[in-house]
Amino acid sequence: QRNGDYGNDNDDDDPRGTRSKSIVPKSLIGTLIVASVLFLMLLLSGSLSNSSSSSSSNSNSNSFKAEDSNATNYQNNQLRTTAAIQQTTNNNDNNKSSKTTSSTTNTTSTTSPTTGATLHLIFSTDCSTFQHWQSYLFFHRAYTIQQPGYITRIASGCTDQQMRYEQLWHEERIQGQMSHRYRIHFTPHFSGVKDDVTGKVMGDYKFFNKPFGLKHFLEKDELLGLVVVDDSTTAANNTNGEMMKHPNDIIILCDPDFALLRPITDDFSNERDTLIGPRRTKYYQQMSSHIVTHGQPFAQTYGLGTQWRKFNLDNIAGVDSPAKQVDQKNGGMFYPAGPPYIGTARDMYKIAVKWSEFAPRVHKEYPHLLAEMYAYCIAAAHLQLPHTLLDSLMISVAGAGGEGWKFISAIPPSETCSIATTFSNTNDYHTSIRPLPSLIHYCQRYVVDNQYFWGKRKIPHDIFTCNHPLLTEPPMNLGQSSSSSSQQQHTEKDRMNAFMICTLTKFTNDAMLFFKERHCEDGGNRERRDLVPMVDLARRRGGG
Repeated sequence: QRNGDYGNDNDDDDPRGTRSKSIVPKSLIGTLIVASVLFLMLLLSGSLSNSSSSSSSNSNSNSFKAEDSNATNYQNNQLRTTAAIQQTTNNNDNNKSSKTTSSTTNTTSTTSPTTGATLHLIFSTDCSTFQHWQSYLFFHRAYTIQQPGYITRIASGCTDQQMRYEQLWHEERIQGQMSHRYRIHFTPHFSGVKDDVTGKVMGDYKFFNKPFGLKHFLEKDELLGLVVVDDSTTAANNTNGEMMKHPNDIIILCDPDFALLRPITDDFSNERDTLIGPRRTKYYQQMSSHIVTHGQPFAQTYGLGTQWRKFNLDNIAGVDSPAKQVDQKNGGMFYPAGPPYIGTARDMYKIAVKWSEFAPRVHKEYPHLLAEMYAYCIAAAHLQLPHTLLDSLMISVAGAGGEGWKFISAIPPSETCSIATTFSNTNDYHTSIRPLPSLIHYCQRYVVDNQYFWGKRKIPHDIFTCNHPLLTEPPMNLGQSSSSSSQQQHTEKDRMNAFMICTLTKFTNDAMLFFKERHCEDGGNRERRDLVPMVDLARRRGGG
């Protein structure tokens, strides 16, 4: 076309493009020379552009390699090797198109499908390699089920080196491959237990990261953070003359060891998917709305009872605290709450402020596990924010009361394991013919027949690398009385544990395959291995 365009310049000399003489006119020779020079310049320009692009791409790749190499200095021997990281980085250049497709074709909304409220599902972690792999699995489950809203990992206490590594990992392997809605928010170290007088750090309680990390996120996040207001009337209702950018957004606070089974939103009107404990059924039925609103947060029922009322509330919340006026009945009805906690941003910020204030005081009186959860109960009661507690948000301990095990028991025994395949490979949970809990809280060890097992403490920290093998998946009839792998009669708890083992193994493998397909040459290692030897299972059973 370029040569044809220049030929049209000579239409006055030869309108038909034919020549009456065999000799080429001088004007055309000049034109051809100019055209040839321009054509060569275009070719050279394209070549240089490609070279520059390649150089830039290689520079970015080498930069990521350098960060990976530096980051391995703080990882333990179990963490991904430098070679494995570099191998996956090299293959990122070959997967640019798939990366773009992955991130741009995920059209899941940032808002609730029924109320239109913007959702923020967040989970609190430290910067350990243990919670590194849990974070990837969390994001992958959100991606698989198309969880609406922004998904944010709050990472507390990272060193500068760890922060650089986690930021690059997140951008390249999570945000770039799954969704731009998946974010990471870094906070200072909050887990130190300090002396009241000197302020000296006397110990460590890692679960302080949850209340303090939530508060930091709600104050500093670019989407939700506080802004200074000039209106004195508005400022009077906010801390230090500040207010939230979007107080009506919905916060869903989770733990990193959650594996989503179906989307969580702010609407619990669907009776099919909602389980309420017997003592709360009447209250739930009398509610005018089952949607999260200001003053009406929701949460999972936990077995905390009213223990929080026995703490020294004068020291923790103040002598005039409304928490002191909550009686035994209401204390057990509305406040033994646990994650996922779901509330408006305005309510959750109020809770975060008091939760952060109360948690160290509770821990001083009760320096044990669950101290921060009791502190949450006190903060909610102090703020007069009774929670609607649901049983269907979570399952964790096989057969535990107050959890969504009724849904699992309703699954026919023949589908206990096969259902994991069904809902792990679909993006639309609502096509399922069976209701399920919202998520698995994998805080325990799950064992059947002393042979089949899943436990987070036994998961290698480098599972999301090219060289790590997949996990051996259990038989589809695990936990059934007809199982040929066992001579013993299985109980209902065995079947519940079978559900957990089959589902968590499938979810872990799904996430590993997702990683390998996008980062590893020839798809990475596809061998399958048992998580732990059988002899260990025979000796050790019990908690996570």
